Amino acid sequence: MRFDAPRAPLPDEKLSPRERLRDLRATLALVWQASPLHAGTYAATSLAGSALPAANLYVGKLLLDEVARAAQGQVTYRALLTLLAVQVTLVVVGNLISTVQNASQQLLGDSLQHSVSRRILDKATTLSVEAFENADTYDRLQQAWREVGSRPLGVATQLVSLAGAVVTLGSVGALMSTLGPWVLPLVILASIPGVIVSNRFGVEGYRMLRRQTHDSRVQNYLGSLLTSDALVKEVRLFGFEGYLLGRWREYYLGFRRQLVTLVQRRSAWGFGAGLLSALLIGLASALILRRAADGQISVGDFSVFVLGITQIQGTVSSLLNGFSAIYQNLLYMRNLFAFLELPTRDLDAGDVWSGPIHTIEFRDVSFRYPLTERDVLQGVNFTVRRGEALALVGENGAGKTTVVKLLTLLFAPTGGQILLNGKDAAQFSPRSVQKEMSIIFQDFGQYQMTARDNVALAEVSRLDDAAGVETATDRAGAAFVETLPQGLDTPLGRLFQGGRQLSGGQWQRLALARLYFRDASVLVFDEPTAALDARAEFETIQALRDQTRERITLLISHRFSTVRLADQIVVLSGGEIVESGSHEELMTLGGRYATLYDLQARGYA
Repeated sequence: MRFDAPRAPLPDEKLSPRERLRDLRATLALVWQASPLHAGTYAATSLAGSALPAANLYVGKLLLDEVARAAQGQVTYRALLTLLAVQVTLVVVGNLISTVQNASQQLLGDSLQHSVSRRILDKATTLSVEAFENADTYDRLQQAWREVGSRPLGVATQLVSLAGAVVTLGSVGALMSTLGPWVLPLVILASIPGVIVSNRFGVEGYRMLRRQTHDSRVQNYLGSLLTSDALVKEVRLFGFEGYLLGRWREYYLGFRRQLVTLVQRRSAWGFGAGLLSALLIGLASALILRRAADGQISVGDFSVFVLGITQIQGTVSSLLNGFSAIYQNLLYMRNLFAFLELPTRDLDAGDVWSGPIHTIEFRDVSFRYPLTERDVLQGVNFTVRRGEALALVGENGAGKTTVVKLLTLLFAPTGGQILLNGKDAAQFSPRSVQKEMSIIFQDFGQYQMTARDNVALAEVSRLDDAAGVETATDRAGAAFVETLPQGLDTPLGRLFQGGRQLSGGQWQRLALARLYFRDASVLVFDEPTAALDARAEFETIQALRDQTRERITLLISHRFSTVRLADQIVVLSGGEIVESGSHEELMTLGGRYATLYDLQARGYA
């Protein structure tokens, strides 16, 4: 089991400065729209707090100088208390600003996460079905969703921090510049090597994570196989848990090798950067000590230097790392914007269909998936009318499910026409047409909700239609719902506490009830009896016979006991119709259908 699919390129790193500026503006717009009040409050308090370090340094210098003079009897106690009061006031103001800043940041982050999550979910609802079947699109969705909580806020906070760092650097730098012309430049230079290393390896870390996106999904999938309640029986029975665990560990070891290499290189470069910074700070300290020995600076001036070193280094690091962090966060934001920029399909675009569907005609219909070079359907022609049942027969991969997706307007044909009541389906909005259709897919949904919800989701405008739900469950033969602890209001599945797990056949019964709940003129059954026992299958087939008398029915099944009830049977092979007719006609023909029927019949002999 290998998953070595080609990786998507990393076009996000090749954007021009103008495109990056566009993404920056778009990110800031997201932040501001999420909560203007909290965004403005956070920016204002951050900038106000950026001026406090210089004020604290200056008041501290004055206080130390006054203490030195007081030791010589030149300053009164009241003067010292005045300076102390100013310093305490600055601390209180700083705490107040920090409190408001942290609160506004937390509330802004929550609003932003909700806002961006809503945008992603809104976008997901407008994507075509083909998009969800594309691995690259799914990767973009997962990347956008994974970073939704931190990256947009990170861009905004880093940008505000940059402005604050400029204020702090300017004010503290002005104080330190009085200590000598070379002190401030040396301290600033000492901060740069570490920032360069951090920036370089931050980008490399991002690239590594992007390269690992596909393999991470595969590893998570392998882990889910080992922890799935639905698959544990098969995994244990065939005993391939060791194989799955081995494959899972292979991916981990691959990730580990990349991480070890990155950490080793980052550590070596980081040590070198730290050594160079220490030498530059040592040189600046020597210059200050020389001036102190010559009596050119006071005790307060020396405190400005000692405390200012940490402040300047932190500020310069914050300033330069801020550019790096914004760059890295914008790389992740490009994931989000790339997802939001994916083409959408407006299911409400077109004329509104009204009334029942009486005829469906496929006229020379072909279909090809995007970015592929082979038609999965070609030249498909058939007509089915109200009161008739059409069955699709063929081996796996013949194109049966694609026909269903085209008929239900989940896909649009790449060639030919689909006519509804003689009108081109392309002129009508898919949503309005789909209201006249109801379907049970082979991979039907098992919704971890109540039994009632599992039925009524077919038409959410009728969620409170208790009589309709009961009628649908009766028609589907889902009498078991009466034995559930809370009847139709019993939570189903094992995902949430108190849920009751059902058998495969019971889940399929509910899916059939969901199909019957919608009063549609077209019913589509994709393997409707696959999970049912013989008695349940017979009852379902009888119900299907009743449905075909007043609606259009489309059947896909590998069971010829089900297929035989169809008025017309279409045999597909390689995306083309190779035979069509009634059961009797096809048996008389003695072609592919007759061969498949005889093979299945022999299995019961």
